Amino acid sequence: MKIQRILYSIILLLLSSTAQAQHIQPSTKETLDKLERLQLDNQSAEALKVLKAHITRTTPAGDLAYLYAHQSGIYASMDSLLVAKRLIDRSMEQAKKSKINTSLAVAYRAKAFLYNVMNTPDSVVKSALEGLRQVENIDDDLPTKYHLTYMLYSAYSNWEDAEKMEYYIRKAERYALKEKNFNLQANVNNGIASMYLTQYKKNKQQNLLDSNIYYLKKSFALLQKHPAEITGNTFAITCINLANYYLDYSSEKLSTRERKAFQYLQLTEEKLKAKEATSEKWMNVFGIKSGFAKKQGNLALSEQYLLQGLTRLMSAKGNYYKLEYAMNKELADLAQKKDDTKSALSYQQKAEGLLKKSFNEQQLFNAQKLDVQYETARKDQELQLLKERESFNRKQKYLYGGIALALLFGLVFMFISYHFKLRYSIEREKKLAKEKEDAQQQALMQLQLEKEEQARLKVEQELLDLRKQQLEKEALANSLIIDRKNDTLKLIQNKIQNGQAGNIQKLIKEEMLLQSDFEDIKMQIQDLHPDFFNRLGEKAIQKLTPLDLKYCTYLYLKMSTKQIAQALHVEPQSVRMFKYRLKQKFGLGKEKDLEDFLAE
Repeated sequence: MKIQRILYSIILLLLSSTAQAQHIQPSTKETLDKLERLQLDNQSAEALKVLKAHITRTTPAGDLAYLYAHQSGIYASMDSLLVAKRLIDRSMEQAKKSKINTSLAVAYRAKAFLYNVMNTPDSVVKSALEGLRQVENIDDDLPTKYHLTYMLYSAYSNWEDAEKMEYYIRKAERYALKEKNFNLQANVNNGIASMYLTQYKKNKQQNLLDSNIYYLKKSFALLQKHPAEITGNTFAITCINLANYYLDYSSEKLSTRERKAFQYLQLTEEKLKAKEATSEKWMNVFGIKSGFAKKQGNLALSEQYLLQGLTRLMSAKGNYYKLEYAMNKELADLAQKKDDTKSALSYQQKAEGLLKKSFNEQQLFNAQKLDVQYETARKDQELQLLKERESFNRKQKYLYGGIALALLFGLVFMFISYHFKLRYSIEREKKLAKEKEDAQQQALMQLQLEKEEQARLKVEQELLDLRKQQLEKEALANSLIIDRKNDTLKLIQNKIQNGQAGNIQKLIKEEMLLQSDFEDIKMQIQDLHPDFFNRLGEKAIQKLTPLDLKYCTYLYLKMSTKQIAQALHVEPQSVRMFKYRLKQKFGLGKEKDLEDFLAE
């Protein structure tokens, strides 16, 4: 519901749009135009079918570089990172084969887009700069230069580097004007408005806020003047940004601000109903409406707007767990302000469930990200090895050439001076012996290279294992915290059902006091030795349950009996009894302390 989320969607829209150079075939240009229209209509599956069909009948390497790059962008937008990475490699291979700079720039643009999705701005900057270097003095494909420059603006926005942001967004503006592309011009105006808003939040200078609304209105003027050339997403983003300005920053009367904002939101809804803009923007529309209702003190209306937005979001195709989680959290806060504890608890439970789904989705995304990083590193090392082998082969050719030349001179010398034949024969034998020794040394070098390669692969596997173990420990830490919160929610629910609602506030305060302790516990769990739980299982004389392992973790982290009782919502006496049963499961005598045993 904040403007930053809207501006981020601008970047994704720009990175997935089509760039066309003059050297590609008319049929390829026609296909790229069709793909762009399909993506704007949220028909990614149909776009992939069109792409695959065209790729099978396309032979020019330069055209294939464009098609593979576009295909990679679609898969990256769908979070299929490894597939996107392999398609980028194909695009790069075809671009180098074609020896066309603009095709190579497009391949680097696809690479920068993938890194943008992976949220690695350093790699975005590196790839985008390399892409711009390919077309530095070429104006054959201005949209590609525009998108590469806009990605650099996006990357420096993450670092809040005002100077670089200003430089690259102004450069993108020049490309958009030179191309006479009104859609790109509207998007760049939104980007400049975002830049000024970021600076205003830091400095609170009114002129920065004035510049923000100036460029937003400039973008809207383009929408009105050239509606057929502006995409639905660009239209919706501009209107949402304007509505958000009147919600949070305008100094006019609230009723006037609401009227103006709702006009822009009405235009956005028309695009969404016509499916000309992506579905997640429903959240922005109803979020802003809810914000106005909240400012007017009408919490019931604010809740109604949020529920409408949530309904629209849930009926759309795709998973929007993070957005649904944010809306349920907002609904829970509204219910709490209305003293509707039951509804607040219900919304909170839904939010917890969505948070878990979002966490699982993020874990899968991180796993894909690691696969891409590993494959990239492996390919880089393969390229380095190929370069080294090429250099070695070149030196070997020089060596063989030198030997052949020496033999030729020897033969000439033999025909000229027969009486030196014996000396020449002896020298030739020495040279042959040296060649044999060189061959043996080369064989030893090759064997050493193979051993080093095996050692490198082993180190990489160990690194992957360590990363996997770290992810498992993070998952355990989050699981402990989620289990504790779930227990708290169940306890609150039971108290409500048993008519003990008066103790809920006290329970919530205790829960908030424990929160900071559990953040420390989470960090300590992530520092546990990877074999900690395996060793526990080996030392136990009876099978350990998940609850046993949880107690062992708390005791290992030096939590007191009272802290453990509060975390698990049990009596301290129950904790002491459980510690006694754990000693029995490990076969410890009375004189042996359980905490010392776990520390060992």
